Amino acid sequence: MTPMREPVALMGPMGTWSPRLKNFIVRHLEFLFILLMAMIVVAVFYYLPYKIAFLNLFFLPVLTAAYYLGKRAAVMAAVLCLLSGVLFAYYRPHWFTVTGTHLNAILVLSTWGGFLILTSAGIGSLQESLNRGFQDTRRLYEELKRSRVSEGMREKVEKTLYATMDPVIAKLATEGKLRFEKRDISILFTELADFTSSAVERRADVVMEDLNHFLARVETIVELFRGHIDKYMGDGAMVEFGAPVDFDRHALLAVLAGLKMQEMVHKFDIPWPLRVGIASGNAIVGMLGVRRQAYSALGDRVNIAKRLEEICEPGKVYIDEPTYLAVEPLVTAKRLRHREHERPSNPEHLERLNALEEDLRRQGERAEVLYELGKLNLKLHDEAAAVRHFERALALDPGSTEIKLAYADACFKRGEVDKIQLKGKENKIPVYEVGEIKDRWRDPAVIPAVVAAKYEGVATLINVPNDVVLSVEALDGSVGHSRVVALLSYAIADRLKINESMKKTILLAGYLQGLGKEAVPHHILNGTGSLTDQEAKVLETYVQSSVAACQKLGHDDPHLLEIVLHHQEAWDGSGYPERLRGEAIPLGARITSVAQVFSALTSWRPYHEAWDAHAALNEIRKDGEKGRYDPKVVEVLTEILG
Repeated sequence: MTPMREPVALMGPMGTWSPRLKNFIVRHLEFLFILLMAMIVVAVFYYLPYKIAFLNLFFLPVLTAAYYLGKRAAVMAAVLCLLSGVLFAYYRPHWFTVTGTHLNAILVLSTWGGFLILTSAGIGSLQESLNRGFQDTRRLYEELKRSRVSEGMREKVEKTLYATMDPVIAKLATEGKLRFEKRDISILFTELADFTSSAVERRADVVMEDLNHFLARVETIVELFRGHIDKYMGDGAMVEFGAPVDFDRHALLAVLAGLKMQEMVHKFDIPWPLRVGIASGNAIVGMLGVRRQAYSALGDRVNIAKRLEEICEPGKVYIDEPTYLAVEPLVTAKRLRHREHERPSNPEHLERLNALEEDLRRQGERAEVLYELGKLNLKLHDEAAAVRHFERALALDPGSTEIKLAYADACFKRGEVDKIQLKGKENKIPVYEVGEIKDRWRDPAVIPAVVAAKYEGVATLINVPNDVVLSVEALDGSVGHSRVVALLSYAIADRLKINESMKKTILLAGYLQGLGKEAVPHHILNGTGSLTDQEAKVLETYVQSSVAACQKLGHDDPHLLEIVLHHQEAWDGSGYPERLRGEAIPLGARITSVAQVFSALTSWRPYHEAWDAHAALNEIRKDGEKGRYDPKVVEVLTEILG
């Protein structure tokens, strides 16, 4: 059998030569056009009569060449036409002029040829410019299409990342700005007590719906206080504060987030109590994994936070000692004890203890009362509280031998019982249960009890969620500052007989005027040294940011915004942002300015300890005499604080 062969393509002469001829014409189109023009010139000059009448005929092919072939081909064709014409004029001048002289013929052809060349060059240049513009436009259009495709792809990738990863982590990861590092952070663990056992008896979809509702509220709180949710562990979560974005007050942010989570559980009647454990200290943070990566933290403090959550009484927040030391000026907390050392419930001692604590709240601190409180706490086996009371008593009466001995005894006993053994830890550690945020308005050392009681209810007129202001105050540890400024400003306005509507405006302005601090870099807010000129200018921008924040919250009252904008102006014109002077400064701004200075001096800050109220008032008086504050407002503040 003859093997099959592939078919052979038979090509005739036309099939062979047509593509070659086409390719030759395309490659040599410019040369062929010029040759054609030369042939037409020769034919016109040699065969046709009335040569001059036909000269304008050459504009058509030359301009066509300029449009389709470009300036070069058109100019070459025009030059060829001119040279051909000159050649014929030399040998046959009578064809072009009546006189028949060489000079006249050459002049006529030169004039015509010059216009032909200029026209071909101009049209050719214009067409090339149009072509370049068209090509540039087309290229830009293609790039725009590609960029739109890549932008759409990037948005899809970011959307997917944001759905599965903290947006801040996703952004930093895509920009390549995450790395392994050691950093001081706070770690928070949460878990719902008895959730797993109750979930077994319920439908899966109902369990997951309830859990997701709870976690959605947790996410809102974590985001508000600048935390990063590391991972969910069933009905629990691991959260870092101070990483990946560094915040100096990370411990305070974590504790406030824990307290707000417990508030949320009570507010929404969630049927499972929440346990919260927080530890602060050095940890390794960075992206873990190779193909599937996640930002996480490693180290001893992570383990301690988890153990604190495990031993935490449901509904409480437990913290370690580094966290306690960081938040102690702003949050109440008690040191936990071993079960065998629990405080005995002696009714007489407890009744006396409550009476003395109430006396302190009303009358202020006195050494003898603090000493008696310390002795009662020792009898109740609350050595930590006894130490605190003896320390405060010694500060007031440093020469008392009796207090010194009692203090030494309390310190020794506290070291024996005020530590707890955590699972997996070789040594016991101090553990604290967080109580509540301290209310400086109710502190008689800051605001006289009579004044505090009189204006306490005014706070109900502030129609702003407390968490909005609290999350900003946590950045520099000024928790409670806005409340004191607002209520004290209202009290000053009340003494000045300002109408009720404006008093409410001043109240709200005093509460909101610090919101702009969120836009200031946290290292400036928490710096312990003097600010540089550049840092001071950055800090001054917070008043405009406060105005913007008020507007974002829906407060567009021009009087309120005016007070917020000008509360840093000075009576002598040395303030900011507009250096207003004297009565040109809105009265509300002059009031909140003085109130906020008093509140700032009498509260703890990263750069100074709290001042005594009398010392703060004297400082304000001195600055008022120098022209910093409105003398009338300072006088009213002095009257209110006595």
